[in-house]
Amino acid sequence: MFRHTFSKGAVALSLAAGALGATTAGLSAVALPSVASATTPFVCHKFFGYLTSTVTVAKCGVAQKGAHFAGSNVLSGGTLTWAVSKATTTYSGTATSPGQGVCQAGRVEYDFTGTVTADTSGYVTVGDAVTYDLCVNSTTHVVKLVLHTTGSF
Repeated sequence: MFRHTFSKGAVALSLAAGALGATTAGLSAVALPSVASATTPFVCHKFFGYLTSTVTVAKCGVAQKGAHFAGSNVLSGGTLTWAVSKATTTYSGTATSPGQGVCQAGRVEYDFTGTVTADTSGYVTVGDAVTYDLCVNSTTHVVKLVLHTTGSF
């Protein structure tokens, strides 16, 4: 009898690779129009801070880890300065609000959609889409990503 043990990390990596392959295979069967800025979105898993001042964007992959937002309001766009490289990504757009949406009581959901307007990071291209959904505390103006979502640049 042959017996082989796997570490949890190896199994997780194998499952992730399988899922990625399945996703890629599924997408390759769909005919999509060619787009000049067809880059893979740069995904961030955490936003936290205050609506009209300091916002930190974090868990953005191994290369950059995160960024600091500069702008008058994270719901209209601004500039991200990436933590590791100090490169910048500038974007603008608008946010719509479905009200409380999926946010906890006392927080209002805002869904941001915009585009990259300038970039020195090399991770995104001018014209790429920017999207994120935030919960904003009505009293303190603290912002966080809607639970189980990501921001993409």
